Amino acid sequence: MGRHVGLLGGTFDPPHVGHLVVAESARVDLGLDQVRLLVAGDPWMKRTVGEAHHRVAMAQAAVVDDAHLHVDARETERDGPTYTVETLEALHHEEPDVTWHFLLGADTTARLDEWQRIEDAYRLARFVAVTRPGHEVRLDPVAAQHVDELEVPRLEISSTELRARYAEGRATRYLVPEAVDRYVRRHQLYDAVG
Repeated sequence: MGRHVGLLGGTFDPPHVGHLVVAESARVDLGLDQVRLLVAGDPWMKRTVGEAHHRVAMAQAAVVDDAHLHVDARETERDGPTYTVETLEALHHEEPDVTWHFLLGADTTARLDEWQRIEDAYRLARFVAVTRPGHEVRLDPVAAQHVDELEVPRLEISSTELRARYAEGRATRYLVPEAVDRYVRRHQLYDAVG
């Protein structure tokens, strides 16, 4: 039997403890061999603030002490918009013995029908909607056949809020891994971000 690997996509701008809780919950609850933080390059549905090399470095700092969490920066190395289906095709080609589990926020599931070649993506990975206690995942009938749900502990942390906290000089300790906090401060990444 091959390995089971989770892919947690995101801009990680910056990565925070909420990301790590999702990754670890998925690893344990789904019986995954590892989870990879898939750092988005130029996601066609979301705007990024930080430069790709900084976001990759922060993601690496966030998981450096965890043997089960890794960083995949392939999307930051491609030109133009990045699409999940293309990443999944490349991963299948490189590691055909792996069963892929694509982890996404429950809020994202409502727009799955807008994704590029979503039917192909469903064939390449099992999609897992990460939800919080008390929140319901809404899926259309097609998506419901391809998306599982995973409830994880509720943490009210967002990268947008964290960027504002850094810019305003507010507390960030314990919201991001210590190594990420040091990196952000050393490079003054969000000093001018509102």
